[in-house]
Amino acid sequence: MRNLKIISAGLILVLAVIACGLPAPVPTPTVTPLPPTVTSPPTATVPVLPVFPSPNITSIDMLDTNNGWAISQTAALRTTDGGNTWKNVTPEGLSDLGYSADYFFLNAATGWIALMGTDPTNGTLYHTNDGGISWTSTAVPFGGGSLYFVDPMIGWDLTGLGAGMSHEAVAVFTTSDGGNTWTRVFTDDPTLPGSSDSLPFVGDKTGISAVDTSHAWVTGAEPVTNFIYIYATQDGGQDWAQQDVPVPAGFTDAMTNAIPPVFFGGNEGVLPVTLIVNTNAIAFYLSHDGGQTWAASQLVPQGGFTSVASQSDFFVWDGGTTLYASHDAGTSWSTVSPNVDLHDTLVSFQFVDATSGWALTSDVSGHHSLYETTDVGVTWNVLIP
Repeated sequence: MRNLKIISAGLILVLAVIACGLPAPVPTPTVTPLPPTVTSPPTATVPVLPVFPSPNITSIDMLDTNNGWAISQTAALRTTDGGNTWKNVTPEGLSDLGYSADYFFLNAATGWIALMGTDPTNGTLYHTNDGGISWTSTAVPFGGGSLYFVDPMIGWDLTGLGAGMSHEAVAVFTTSDGGNTWTRVFTDDPTLPGSSDSLPFVGDKTGISAVDTSHAWVTGAEPVTNFIYIYATQDGGQDWAQQDVPVPAGFTDAMTNAIPPVFFGGNEGVLPVTLIVNTNAIAFYLSHDGGQTWAASQLVPQGGFTSVASQSDFFVWDGGTTLYASHDAGTSWSTVSPNVDLHDTLVSFQFVDATSGWALTSDVSGHHSLYETTDVGVTWNVLIP
C-alpha cells in the first residue's frame, strides 16, 4: 500500500505541472562508476642460462647450501641447487679460465673475475651484479693476484710481481667504486717508484683480506722457525707492520704457513695457521678486537686443508679417513670418519655451516670431481664424477 501511495502522489504532481504550463523535471540518471583499470608493469625478460653438463671445475666458492660459483677450465659457472646443476655464466669472449683466473664472489648476484694480460702489471677485470647474466669489463693495472671485496664498492688486490727463493715482490691496489678504478697504494719492488719494505720482499704471500678501506692483512710463509707471517695495515695499505702472533708452545721449531683471516661482523676474526714440523698441526687464531690481537685455539694434530664456515664452525681435513670438526670456535674438536678416502686427490673442501660442505678432487690426468655432504662429513655423495 505504501508503494501505491507514492506512485499516486507522483502522478498528481506531474499533472499539476502540466496544467501550469511548466516543463516536467527530468529525472537524474543513476551512474554506476566503473572499477579502475589496473595496468600491470611490464615483466622483465630474464635470460635462460644454459646448463653446463659435467664441468671440469678447478675451484669452487659456495655461499650457502644452495648458491655458489665455480671456475672451470673454460667457463664461469653458477649453481642455485647446491651444486647439482651448474649454469654457464662466462663473460662473453672468454674461453680460457681455469687456474689463470682470480676471482671474488661477494654474494649470489655480485662477483669479479680477473685475468692477467701480457704481464702482472696489466689485466682485465670482469664484474657482474646480476648473477652472471651480464658482465662489464675494465682494464686494470694488475694481472689477477688475490682479490678481496669488503662490499660492492670497497675492494683490495694483492698482485705478485715476481718470486723466487722464498722472496716475492708485490703491489697492493685499492678501489672504492666497485672496481672501475684502482690506485696502487703500496709496492715493495725496489725498481718501482715509491717502493717500501714495510711489507717485506722476503716471504711467499698467500693472500689478502680486509674489513674496510683502512684495515687489511697479508699472510704468507717464510722458511724460518718460530715466526708467523702476518702483516697488517691501518692506513689503507700505505704502511704495514708485522703482527706479534705467538707460535704455540711445543712448536717453536716449526715453520708456519698462514692464510688470510676471515672476519665476521668486523670484530670477530679467524686466522688459520699450519705448523710444519715432524708432525704437522693446525692452529686457529681468534681475534675479538678486529684483528688487533690474536690468540690460538686448541690445536688440531693433523695437517691438511682448513674451512671456516662461521665464527664457531671450523674444519680440518687432509682428504683421509679422519676429518676434524669444531662447533665452539676451536675450544674442542670431534673426529668424523668419512665414507671416502680422498687423501691423494683432494684439492679443496668447504663448509658453509655446521653440517653442509663440498670437496673438490683432481686425478693425475687433471680431471676434477665434486662431492657433497650434509652430515658434517660422514657421508660424501658424488655430484660430478
